[in-house]
Amino acid sequence: MRPLLPGVALVLLLAACSPGEEAGPGQAPAPTTEPAVSAISVTAPPTFQGEWNADPSACGGGGDESRLTIGPDAIGFYESQGEISATRLEADGRLAIEAMMSGEGETWVDSRVFQLSEDGQTLTDVSEGSTGLVRRRCP
Repeated sequence: MRPLLPGVALVLLLAACSPGEEAGPGQAPAPTTEPAVSAISVTAPPTFQGEWNADPSACGGGGDESRLTIGPDAIGFYESQGEISATRLEADGRLAIEAMMSGEGETWVDSRVFQLSEDGQTLTDVSEGSTGLVRRRCP
């Protein structure tokens, strides 16, 4: 016969790691510290879609190193492009994009975070390790 103690210890450990009790009738739910986010999608929101360049005079040419294009399901940089595998619009308006990228004979998974200005005309790369490059929406 096997001892029950390891099984009981596991149940107690899992219970201690659970998020807590739900609010009962007449009780307010416990506050959360995480900001609300929208559901994960594979499509970039229309407000982020388009061509973006650091220098607006480079729009439409395709040769500027700062060029970024965001489509519904794809993202492209100067020498790489990729299929969007997930997007998440965060509560503060930042868009996180994960894409399977390819360029210069290589493939990789890239994660980026972009902040759109309130007027929708500038897009800042706020990804971890980014220089904070600001691009302007092309007409």
